[in-house]
Amino acid sequence: MTSLLYGIMFFIMLGFVQYSWFYEPTHGPFIEFSSTRSYVVTSVVLGLLVGYLVTSGLT
Repeated sequence: MTSLLYGIMFFIMLGFVQYSWFYEPTHGPFIEFSSTRSYVVTSVVLGLLVGYLVTSGLT
């Protein structure tokens, strides 16, 4: 159950990252990215964490 809650929390963080990149790229509410590479790495790591935590929390 804890894994599922952490997965949901990281999913919300991933949403803030995506919002910061697409809608507020210069003054984002969550994070300001200096390059495309940092955005991609952050998105991939958070996406993998969300996938792992949600699937392990559901089983």
